[in-house]
This record gives sequence, C-alpha cells and structure tokens, in this order.
Amino acid sequence: MFSNIETIGGIETTTNWIIEELRNRGHNVWVPSEQDSPEWVTEGNVDIICSSSFDPLTFFQLYQFKNKFSENAAIVQHAHTTYEDLKGNILPDNPIINKILKLWIRLLYSQAHLLITPSEYARKRLINIQKTRTYPIYSVSSGIIIDKFKEKEAYRTNFRTYLNKKFDVPLDATIILNVGLIWKRKRVDTFGEVAKRLPNLYFVWVGPLENEPDIKDVAQLDNVIFTGFYDDIREPYYGSDILLCTSDEENLCLPLIEASLCKLPVVARDIEVFNWLEHNVSAYKGENAYDFVNGINKILSNTEFKNQLVDNACQSAKEQHDFNHTVDKIEEYFNRAINIKHIWDRKR
Repeated sequence: MFSNIETIGGIETTTNWIIEELRNRGHNVWVPSEQDSPEWVTEGNVDIICSSSFDPLTFFQLYQFKNKFSENAAIVQHAHTTYEDLKGNILPDNPIINKILKLWIRLLYSQAHLLITPSEYARKRLINIQKTRTYPIYSVSSGIIIDKFKEKEAYRTNFRTYLNKKFDVPLDATIILNVGLIWKRKRVDTFGEVAKRLPNLYFVWVGPLENEPDIKDVAQLDNVIFTGFYDDIREPYYGSDILLCTSDEENLCLPLIEASLCKLPVVARDIEVFNWLEHNVSAYKGENAYDFVNGINKILSNTEFKNQLVDNACQSAKEQHDFNHTVDKIEEYFNRAINIKHIWDRKR
C-alpha cells in the first residue's frame, strides 16, 4: 500500500494517523516519499494502492503505480476533496474554471475501484457529479484519536503566555478561536464582522496563512490575530473560550471534532455536514455574523448553557468520530476494493 501526502491541514493529519495505525495492526505500508521501495514492493506484493490528495502530481503517481501493480492491486482513493470544496479557493471563481474543476474531480477519482469520503455529505456531493462512475463510494469519519486530546494543565497556560508575549493579549482575555487553513470558503470576512461587533473580545485564527485578500483587511482590527502555524493544536483549544467556525463549505472539519473533545464550546455555521451537532444542544449554530454574535454572548453569559453544550458535544464526538472505528471501516473497505477488482478482472 502507499499513500501520497501533498497537502497540509486535516488531510495530512488524518493520512499520517491512518498510516501509523495500519502499521500498528500489522499491515505493510509504504509511502514513496519516506524511503526507497522495500522488498515486498519490489516483488510486486501490493494489494492496495491508496491516495489521499487532489493535485496533478498525485494523480500521475497513482496512474504509474496502478499500471505497475495492475495484476494484484486495487485502487482506493480517500476522497477528502469535492468540487464544492475547491470552487473559488484554489483558482478564481468563474464559470470556465469551475467547469474545469468539476471535470478534474471526475478525472481524479476515475481510477478508483472504491472511494472513501469523510462524511455522508461529501459522499452525496461526489455522487452528484460522478455521473458515469462504476465504483462504489462509502463514507466514514476521518476520526480523532481521542486519547491525544486529554487535558493537561499546561495547555491553557502555554497558549495564553504565547499570545501575551507575542501579541500583547492580556492573560485573562476572552479568546474566540478559529482553526484551519485560510481559504475563501472558511469565511475570514465573517470572522472579522463578528470581531467588529465584539471589540472587547480577542479573535484568534490558528493555521497556515494563505495569500487571501480578506486576511489583510481583517488583520487590521485591533482584536484580531492570525498566528500562522501553531505546533501543538491542543494548546489553543484548551487555552480559548469558544470555537467560532465561520466556514460555509466543509467535508468534515476536524477542528469542530477536536474542540468538542477538548470541551471548548462551539459556535458554527448551520451547514449539513455539521448535523452531528445539534443547535442549542451540543453547539450554537447560525447563518450569519448576527447569529454568531448572539451565540457567543449566550455562551459567555450562561454557564449552565455552556456546560450543556460542551458535555453533549464531547459525547457525540466520542460516539461518532472515534479513530479506532474509522480504521476498522477502512480495513473493511480495503478488502471490499480487492473483491471489486477481482470481479472487474473476471468480467474483462
């Protein structure tokens, strides 16, 4: 098996976790970027060729390996990326480019015997555009290694100290957090609108910086901070007071799950993929900056409501996004892909 990691963010994190766990379970896993091919690969003993990224280089490598190991290996693609995910983010948002992106997504996944998506929402999006597909598409959460997010006292102190020393944020400030790559669909503009309406709070966005025009405008606000990459994401979760997720397009959103495990209350946009959290039960959901302001104020002013949200969200995250279940399902789908390949080969 191989997995090619070309991106940063949730795709890379999840892929690394899956590789490690598959190895722990006794599977041979080879990642071409790590080392020269081991003996079992050289001898052609490959059952699964697996990719996780969406770039042309990954597609080309997948095509090469598919031809090289065509006798035995089934192709499984982790379809983290949809057309809706890329539209207006990687390239300008115009009809011609969007049509090309849609064709690219179709082509990208056309080599698979089986696709795995991180949510039922993403699965439906791919079904909608893969009009001539012959492969099945299954969904399973990317999952979270729950034990990795247990609280340590130093987490909150470390993050607060970092913000104080680098950005002069008071140690006792109220911190509204967002986490992730800063793509247009993440709606930095909305994040800034909420910050304008709540000038006494600090709004901190943790994640690698992109050349997004909205960042420059929003960063001018006195109470908004873009930290860039932060080494241990658990510290921001435990060091903040609320997670504000303004994104209007996601295929899963690991930060929502991670924050829930860390018992950080969530204010999020009311989109389908977040349906595992229930409004006013395990999160506060809204459609716009006005709603988000109301949610933040309600959580900060009502301790009982806040405690209800975090307890319910943490329980839902554990039940629906346990990484052990994720890898169990991936193993099952790998075996299913091998069977599908055998059927296809017999029909040919």
